[in-house]
Amino acid sequence: MNDAAFTHGSCKKCDTCAIHQRSFCRAASDEVLNELSRISHLREYEKGQVIVAQGDDAEIVGNVVSGIVKLTNMSMSGQQNIVGLLFPSDFFGRAFSDESRFSYEAATDVTLCCMSRHAFETFVVRHPEVEHELLLTILDELDATREWTAMTSCHTTMQRVATFLFILSRRSDGVFCDPSSRTRLPRPIIALPIGRRDIAAYLGTTPETLSRNIQTLVRQNIIRSLDTNHFEVVDMPGLIDRTGETREDLESMSGAEPLR
Repeated sequence: MNDAAFTHGSCKKCDTCAIHQRSFCRAASDEVLNELSRISHLREYEKGQVIVAQGDDAEIVGNVVSGIVKLTNMSMSGQQNIVGLLFPSDFFGRAFSDESRFSYEAATDVTLCCMSRHAFETFVVRHPEVEHELLLTILDELDATREWTAMTSCHTTMQRVATFLFILSRRSDGVFCDPSSRTRLPRPIIALPIGRRDIAAYLGTTPETLSRNIQTLVRQNIIRSLDTNHFEVVDMPGLIDRTGETREDLESMSGAEPLR
């Protein structure tokens, strides 16, 4: 884990932040951003590192700046279940709570904008406009989670897989450079953030069924396989059609900016 350098007392870190206009920070004035900059710092975690463990003191909160964070819950039987994925601009941690109810783990290499929970709680109490924006952000995430739960309970496996791939194409900042030209591909890239066994468990299916559905999408020229964990979206309307959802509902679940 590394703390990235930044300048105290300056909102330069916030002004140049890639997620500034997509997170609760967008409600802050320049003066409030200065204060937020003073209590926050960037931390980098390598893939597989535990950020906060289930049951630990909830000492930090913040935003995902880059990469993907995996939320897991340990059941009474000792089985670890993936309960969610956090993408850039998502809020992590639990304010106003002493104990973490989930484990937060870096599913990929991640950069987080971290704050002491106590300092952040004091900050939002002093700035109700930021607290209001944070509440709206959390409610949006709650709505997306409810929609995802409803979707996984009644849709076919192909619809669940296609929806998951759509969300990844919109949220995961997937980058893949063509080795022949060393340039970034122009179409959306899907980067699988976790292993296929974990993805299958998250989608309520088996690894074999997951692989069959992905290969079906490849054969239908909806997506193109770049390597084991990267796919190029060749036909976005086709992918949306395979989800069984409307574009509007998919955008709501993904939490990303609408497709143009």
